Amino acid sequence: MEAIRVALLGHGEVGRVLAAGLAGRARLRVYDPACPPMSTWHGPPRDPACPPASTRHGPPREPGAVELVARNEDAVRGADLVIAVTTGADSLTACAESRPHLEPGALYADLSTCAPGDKRRIAELLEPAGAAVVDGAIMAPIPLRGLATPILASGARAERFAALAGRLGLSVTPIGGLPGDAAARKLLRSVLVKGLSALVIEAQRAAREAGLGEWFWAHLLETVTAADEEFVLRLLKGAGQHGARRVHEMEAAARMLRELGVPGTMTEATAATLDEVTRTGVPPVPDRS
Repeated sequence: MEAIRVALLGHGEVGRVLAAGLAGRARLRVYDPACPPMSTWHGPPRDPACPPASTRHGPPREPGAVELVARNEDAVRGADLVIAVTTGADSLTACAESRPHLEPGALYADLSTCAPGDKRRIAELLEPAGAAVVDGAIMAPIPLRGLATPILASGARAERFAALAGRLGLSVTPIGGLPGDAAARKLLRSVLVKGLSALVIEAQRAAREAGLGEWFWAHLLETVTAADEEFVLRLLKGAGQHGARRVHEMEAAARMLRELGVPGTMTEATAATLDEVTRTGVPPVPDRS
């Protein structure tokens, strides 16, 4: 069976992990304007995060080597599958650069973390040109599991992408729907996980300044370890039942943080959210009975 021709757009942390895993499984070309081939680089010093790679016009590549190319079109032209792992801010630029060079029927899977509206815009730009667009969402830190990292895929060609990606060793779950649906799931997870991260940072800083760092750390681990569905339901129901009292409690906490010299961004936002809940109520939860 002929090797799948893959263009990888982006050679940052995610791109390097994917490139290392895909290089021995596909005819792979990688493009990142920050990581051009050495033979074509005439600007300021290369990004030190970019490892050396063979060039398009250099000696024959070693098996499994990663081939960096100098232009988007050098990577995209002739590719069966384009995987874009640029930053979210660069996703539309990568799409626009790729559009004139995509083969009819080529799969374009955007795995960047950008808003659902941006994913829909990518589909609007590329599908009239004959490309099959897939919205992909990487759902866990990719350095930990490499190609086995779970990826959700939405759009009309999500099943096709999952099958092709599976041949390359990627773990893709198609969810159907439209471009943007996978991104929405990823970003909702980000609201939770990144929000928890920011809360932990703020609370641990305050605990340290108060001389209670060890006590609070143990309390944090105990709370997180014991969390279950009943715990989450109590968080929601308690906010609805005792909203005004909890607003006053968080305002006191915000004053404490100011006295400790710790920025209270998350604490102040919590007070504002709980205050809003006193007027609008808590969101409903799925019926799991």
